Amino acid sequence: MALALPKIVENPVDLEARADALYAAWLCGVCLGSVAMALHHKLCHTLGGAFGLPHAETHTAVLPHALAYNGPAAPDAIARINRALGRQDAPRALFDLAHGLGAEMSLGKLGMPEGGVDEAVDLAMANPYWNPRPLEKQPLRALVRAAVEGVSP
Repeated sequence: MALALPKIVENPVDLEARADALYAAWLCGVCLGSVAMALHHKLCHTLGGAFGLPHAETHTAVLPHALAYNGPAAPDAIARINRALGRQDAPRALFDLAHGLGAEMSLGKLGMPEGGVDEAVDLAMANPYWNPRPLEKQPLRALVRAAVEGVSP
């Protein structure tokens, strides 16, 4: 996907790039259907449900931050993502990729109210679920704040 999307933006009729992106999307769907939902997915659904944020855009803006949060607890996964992206900082690489493609990376610009950070964190903490790293209020608050501001993790 990381190689296909810039090619599609450059040439929207590039069928090979579109086929690569479709295959990558299918692989993501297979993965999503075979694992437990962790911080990224649950937090995005919390944000969407509580604040009416758009689904795909919210996932895009939160993913680099959730990856940075969970990275220390999932070093093998981070290493694989680094290799796939050809970078050494997977969260920043994903942020740069999405931002470079024109995605809005600020939850604030997607409609998240400035005062909603604490509510979002409280909702996430109130509904426990599996995650590779335990949920901690202050680091989660920093995650959501950075995503609201649209800054790189």
